[in-house]
Amino acid sequence: MRRLVLGDWTPLVRDGIDVLRLVILGGAVVYAVNGRLGAAAFLGALGLVTVVARLVNLPRVYDLSLTVAMALQGFGETLGFYDDFLHFDDLVHFTLPMLTAPVIYIALARLDVVPDPRDETHLQHYVGIFIVTAALGISVGALWEIYEWRSDAWLGTTLSESNDDTNGDLVRDTLGALAGAGLLVAWARFGWGSVRRIPGVNTYEDVSA
Repeated sequence: MRRLVLGDWTPLVRDGIDVLRLVILGGAVVYAVNGRLGAAAFLGALGLVTVVARLVNLPRVYDLSLTVAMALQGFGETLGFYDDFLHFDDLVHFTLPMLTAPVIYIALARLDVVPDPRDETHLQHYVGIFIVTAALGISVGALWEIYEWRSDAWLGTTLSESNDDTNGDLVRDTLGALAGAGLLVAWARFGWGSVRRIPGVNTYEDVSA
């Protein structure tokens, strides 16, 4: 049961997170075969993001978070959930920054752009993590709103319904980003590590962030 939950099944398909990754990529293939090239490209791009997350060996929780976020965004768009479910847009605008902002911070830490969450344990360090992670999440939301605005103008979509809708989305993006920042601070505070752990094997981390 432990192995079923924590994974490390095989080198190719390690766990349920990899299964979800394959579902996203498989969805892209299905859409391509059926001639829906826009949907295929969209899902394919999001699937590639999850593959990159796998390659950088994120902790399982953050690997899962990013993969779930990409699945929500991808299938929500291609299956029409935004139109069919009244509050699906609200859900995505909260969860996407919450789940992706900590991952972006960890990726930047791997590149030595920001401090590693494990480097220090004093209050200022945690405050800095919170502020930067929140700013990253808010930026993700703002960039998405810019995409919606330009997509409506250039591609004829109807993603941006009104100024009130945009402002509401930005509020939910901000709340999600703050939640994600708080979760990353808690993760760092309790020293749960920033790379994927293999039960019974990892005794220390040799990868920063």
